[in-house]
Amino acid sequence: MDLVDLAWTTRYPRTTDAEPEATMRFRNGTVTATAVTDRARDVLIQHGFTSTKATREYTLPAGFGESDALGAVVCAESHLYTLGASVRVDLGIPTLQDIPPAPARRPATPATPSPDQAHRRSR
Repeated sequence: MDLVDLAWTTRYPRTTDAEPEATMRFRNGTVTATAVTDRARDVLIQHGFTSTKATREYTLPAGFGESDALGAVVCAESHLYTLGASVRVDLGIPTLQDIPPAPARRPATPATPSPDQAHRRSR
């Protein structure tokens, strides 16, 4: 998938901490979306998303290929943006905040040489 096409959809920094009207997520080869408002719902449906059993949750049909899915997300995001709606596109790529810190390493204690090794070095 060419994620460069989506790079411009991250219109940050956010001006508020409010939940966006629409959130689209790439996860394990599927694209899902959440619409908080009716206008976000209408735009998602217009661009190929279908309703799921969960309230305000949408997904792209299984028949969509990568290129079609990418196009649908880019079109829906730009359409919502032109309407003044807040949108978040989650590419499913971990950020620094998502990656736990590495466990602290214990300092390596140098091994003491065996008596044979110490004797060889003292020549």
